[in-house]
Amino acid sequence: MKKSAAKSRLQAGVERLWPVAKGSVREYRQKCVRTNCRRCASGEGHPVWQLTYYDDKRQRSKHIPRDLIGAVKRALANGRELEALLVSVGLDYLEELKRK
Repeated sequence: MKKSAAKSRLQAGVERLWPVAKGSVREYRQKCVRTNCRRCASGEGHPVWQLTYYDDKRQRSKHIPRDLIGAVKRALANGRELEALLVSVGLDYLEELKRK
């Protein structure tokens, strides 16, 4: 059985795009527990990042440690590119089926 060109393109795309994620990153400011913090006293607060995503039709969020923000943003960008690849590969697969 001949391997589908669309399947090969999808497999190569997944390999190239890994790691992937779906969701969005949100930054907000939060006050800390220190009583004499100048940032919090001025109302500025401290930056905090969250990954927001949907799980079983419910919106969820997870804290992102500061040192992982870049990696998570790259995974989200890769996830958007993978979604576009799925649409394109799906159309290619449909054309393959029509030719059979």
